[in-house]
Amino acid sequence: MPKQVLNKIPKRSQCPISCSLDVIGDKWSLLIIRDMLFMGKSTYNQFLDSPEGIATNILKDRLQKLTKLGLITFTGAEKRKVYSLTKLGLDLKPVIEAIGEFGMKHFKGSREYMEGLLKGVR
Repeated sequence: MPKQVLNKIPKRSQCPISCSLDVIGDKWSLLIIRDMLFMGKSTYNQFLDSPEGIATNILKDRLQKLTKLGLITFTGAEKRKVYSLTKLGLDLKPVIEAIGEFGMKHFKGSREYMEGLLKGVR
């Protein structure tokens, strides 16, 4: 089912990078998935607590978008939803790791920052 949804998204070209960016290329989607993968976050309030300071309306929109695209799923009622990654969402792990490695290599202080995030320290 998720691949069918992904293939219905309007594309600028058949370039696989362009197609992927059409799905996850906004400012927040990969950070939400990062939080799920590496920080174990799974609830709305946990995502709000991320250091980047996502606005509530943007978070709601991105969670709905990621769910519709089949990258995440949820259980529970509106205020008690628990989100988890689908197989499709888990396929983004090496992408996020590669972006993280690039950042840690090229941005001063980012390795220490990431290590602090993973330990729960900001």
